[in-house]
Amino acid sequence: MKNDNAHSVRLVESLRRHAGEETAVEFERLHPLSKSADVEKKFQWALDACGFLEARFDEDTVEQIRRDCRCGDGKSTAEKMRKLLNRAESVRAFVERFNETERFASLEYVSERELRFCYPQCYCACVKRVPEPVPRTWCLCTLGNAEGIFRALFGEMARVALLGSIKTGASRCVISVTW
Repeated sequence: MKNDNAHSVRLVESLRRHAGEETAVEFERLHPLSKSADVEKKFQWALDACGFLEARFDEDTVEQIRRDCRCGDGKSTAEKMRKLLNRAESVRAFVERFNETERFASLEYVSERELRFCYPQCYCACVKRVPEPVPRTWCLCTLGNAEGIFRALFGEMARVALLGSIKTGASRCVISVTW
């Protein structure tokens, strides 16, 4: 089977960077995923990927690997958000403007140095159409995207943490953002 699905390619590349060539090749051999994979196959592959990572690495390494295989870098979202932030007189005003203009996500104001970035639905093409839950490990890739967005806004000191996700049983995906 070909291993040409974009999700698999990103995960294999992240494994190369964080765990080495041998581990990446082993994963690719054991868990290939083709572009033509159906919804159920993608879901099962995601579960298998989590099992592979969790069996071989500590929590910090798993998080690094998953953060690094995110679907996007967040640049276009960061550009839109930067315009709103630049026009706002405070972080609270930025949050209000963002929530007035965007529907793909929302922000919650916690303080002038902390926000919550929330998704109302799961956007992951591998798991969103199957109603079953996934391990938290799978959802860690969203941190890479969020980190890209908020570091572009608030600088390298921006930190993100996953507080909850729809596919692990929460009512929405929630990412804490501090700087």
